[in-house]
Amino acid sequence: MKKTILFQGLAGLAAWGCLSGLVLVRLWAVLYGRIPGEGILAAAAALSGAAVFAVWKLGLVPRLLLPFGPGWKTALTGATAFALGALLDTSYGLFDAGGMLIGAAPFRLLCALGSGLMLSAVVLALCTALRQFGPLGLSCGKTMLVLVLVVNILTALYSAGSATIYYWDSAIYWNSSTLLAGQPLDLAQVRLVLESVITQEYNYLLSWPISLVMRLLGTGRYVYSFAIANLYVLPALAGMLALGRRTRRGGALLACATPMLLYTALTGFVDVAAAGAGIWAFVIYTDESRPQGARGILTGALLTLVFLLRRYFFFFTVSFGLAALAALAVRRSQWKSFAALCASGVVCSLFFGQSFLVEQVLGGSYFDTYSAYNQGRWVDAVMLCRYFGWVVLALALAAVVWTLLRRPGARYAALLTLVQPVLCLLLFTRVQSHGQQHLLLYLPALCAALALGLEALPHLRAVRVGAWALSLCVLGSSFLPRVQPSSPQEITTLSPLPTFTFVPPQRSDIAQLVALRAYVDNLSAEEENTAAIIASSFTFNSSIYDAVLRSVGIPEPEGPKTSIVNFATVDKRDGFSWAALECDYLVVADPIQYHLGEDNQHLVTVLAQPVLEGTGIGTAYERLDVSFHLQDGVTVYLYQRTRDITAEEYRAISEELTARYPEYAEQYRSPV
Repeated sequence: MKKTILFQGLAGLAAWGCLSGLVLVRLWAVLYGRIPGEGILAAAAALSGAAVFAVWKLGLVPRLLLPFGPGWKTALTGATAFALGALLDTSYGLFDAGGMLIGAAPFRLLCALGSGLMLSAVVLALCTALRQFGPLGLSCGKTMLVLVLVVNILTALYSAGSATIYYWDSAIYWNSSTLLAGQPLDLAQVRLVLESVITQEYNYLLSWPISLVMRLLGTGRYVYSFAIANLYVLPALAGMLALGRRTRRGGALLACATPMLLYTALTGFVDVAAAGAGIWAFVIYTDESRPQGARGILTGALLTLVFLLRRYFFFFTVSFGLAALAALAVRRSQWKSFAALCASGVVCSLFFGQSFLVEQVLGGSYFDTYSAYNQGRWVDAVMLCRYFGWVVLALALAAVVWTLLRRPGARYAALLTLVQPVLCLLLFTRVQSHGQQHLLLYLPALCAALALGLEALPHLRAVRVGAWALSLCVLGSSFLPRVQPSSPQEITTLSPLPTFTFVPPQRSDIAQLVALRAYVDNLSAEEENTAAIIASSFTFNSSIYDAVLRSVGIPEPEGPKTSIVNFATVDKRDGFSWAALECDYLVVADPIQYHLGEDNQHLVTVLAQPVLEGTGIGTAYERLDVSFHLQDGVTVYLYQRTRDITAEEYRAISEELTARYPEYAEQYRSPV
């Protein structure tokens, strides 16, 4: 007994020391400069001691950290996770240690050991929860095989028939996947991926699996599309099958009723992976037949994963947690699942997503940064109806309300399913309007609501026939050939059924875009030149310019080409790109192109307007005798700079922007 107590004491002391090293570095990233280093060290030691004491007092080691019992399987799992956590620790990526003492080897070693300890604890707890939760017992293998076949056929047809260009988010992930595929596959790359999670909004977490496929099959758009479909869409569809498992063919019906999942993937959005994780969160958390602790732990980890994959899914995570709290109103006995969800979510979020939580969420910058994307509630309504159809949304709402009123045994899941999307909508629209990918926030709850409706009336043949008829109408509507609007503002009605189309898109101006790219590149045939793209719309922007050759399968030119200087386009989020004023050429679209409205993209108009009109700073440029005619009546002109921009012209831009946003004066300060 004494030996056991001594061993436990030494283990607790070692855990306290290692954990103190990790917490010290994490707190240093947040509090350095506000609290003296000694105070941060004391806080780290106190917090770590409290955590170790809580683990001992609550008996969490035997309850959570021995998934396979006190044997070699548990030891091997824990040791492997510990080694990976220590070896791949990215805590020092949160700040620049420079020559500070905290950057010394002893502190780095303690931090790495603490990181290994934390990852080991997380992995062991998840293994325990998985074993306690048990298998779902799905018997839908044939349905899944059919879905695999259908998804790949549609992906092939859509990709082969498309003449379009990936840009912005789609191009970012395509490019980062290609970048990773061209690098050595080693621990350094794994570290690069992990560091991106804590330092970049568009991190490499979703790009890395795609890059592994690209290493074998190439980096073209076809491979990118098939990788998204198979790696990210199929797990989401499997989640739908799990949600509908209590109703015959229920999962297949959900898949047919929500074709926007695959369509969003085919347009290049890897965000479908986060939606799939959200679907599985509903599957696990609403299964009241499973142990509450296991459900909460697994769901908390999934809710962390969703916003690590795509930052804006933090709205889904927060709304799910609040909805789970609200659901206790009808089933107080489920408090253990909620407590486990909160504990798991907090631990995983702080360990894996500290920088995002502290810098953007708690710092408040996220809400102000993206306020320019708020285009009004009408845009939100038309987008929801365009991709889901108001008939499906109305029926999902009716299904949840019916369950709340008539099925006491399912009220807990129904209230969660009702409150989560409503809260998510309210929170998200306080910041911005919905783009196509943002509608994935509501896909998990929509599927859960429809599944509840199918369970409520499984014995009524008329209801099942009607449900299948509606889902097939929704699916069929998405295959009708339609002219797609250039922006949500063009939509004037709320559609009862989805109005997007799987008919492969055809841009009529690709030849002109290719010619524009070739012309601009040729400007550097004799001497190196620079240019900036002064446009930001769905018709023309710098991302479209950059991706046009790759999107249509034309190899990049091997000779010299004009260097494109990045030009920021969103007010508040970006400062003015002063380097653009030193460019030899400007590429300007007429009419001025913006996708968030002139009031939110004055960065574009402050330069494009005088250049097009030949006034003010525009007198420094001369228009070349060439133009390129794009779709939607847009014409692109090239302007050559004929003189240096004066200090007065620099200050004029700074003063104009500062007058509009005085609180961002530093962001718009003139460099001369």
